[in-house]
Amino acid sequence: MTQPLRAGIEEGDSAASTSTDLSSAGGDKEMKEASKEMKEQKEISKEEAFRPKEGLYAGLYGGAGYMDTNNYNSNFSSGLLGRGNLGGNWQWVGGVKVGYQWKGWELGDNLAGKGWYLMPAAEFDGFYIGNSQSGSGFTGFATGPMTIAAASTNTGMQLNMGIMTINGLLKLVTPWKLVPYIGMGVGGYYLSASNISQSVAGHGIVNGASTTDGGFVFTPIAGAEYYFTRELSLFVEFKFLYMNNPVLNYGTSLGNESMHFGNMLNYIGVLGAKYVFW
Repeated sequence: MTQPLRAGIEEGDSAASTSTDLSSAGGDKEMKEASKEMKEQKEISKEEAFRPKEGLYAGLYGGAGYMDTNNYNSNFSSGLLGRGNLGGNWQWVGGVKVGYQWKGWELGDNLAGKGWYLMPAAEFDGFYIGNSQSGSGFTGFATGPMTIAAASTNTGMQLNMGIMTINGLLKLVTPWKLVPYIGMGVGGYYLSASNISQSVAGHGIVNGASTTDGGFVFTPIAGAEYYFTRELSLFVEFKFLYMNNPVLNYGTSLGNESMHFGNMLNYIGVLGAKYVFW
């Protein structure tokens, strides 16, 4: 009787020990899984902390641009005709932008929780362009359907332009605080031409005239910004600015001149800082 009882007790102890070991193993596994989940959550939270702030922002920028060579045709009230080229020079650019960027959308299943987002934005962009123009051409009169009797013409002027556009942007937020973006803007320009000088065959026909004009602009945009905090960023931006057919009207000693430009093309690069307020 003693031996079976003792064997039963020993078997019971062994079973209890085995059960305890299994329970302990299961607990360790659950603890490891919980620890792994907590670590992943911390990593996600850390990446999400790099996400730019949603809200109203303002920015200042400056840079330079290049105005492509531009053809012009002139009509004089006296019946004379003119033709030539202006442009092909560098210019200074400075501006301000005010806009709003939205929270956006997290990207695909493979990138979910890894700090990749698409963020849309809309902004008002106002900037100044200033440059000095000089060019050459011919002024004369038609002697037949295909011929013109003309003399060499030299033209110079100071151009100051104010550009105002409404831009739509789409930004790609990355985990490294670097946010490249593309966009497009449409709006208008105000052009002031001053210190206009012009000579025909070496004889001055205008000296110090001024005039203004305005029209439509269109600008594709590409850039990138780096966020030092969720609110503060530094950005670089490239604009291709299309200005629709400026026309300058002013008086000369040969009659009132109307100078019609082709489409002005400007290539602009700027560096600036932006802050998201709320």
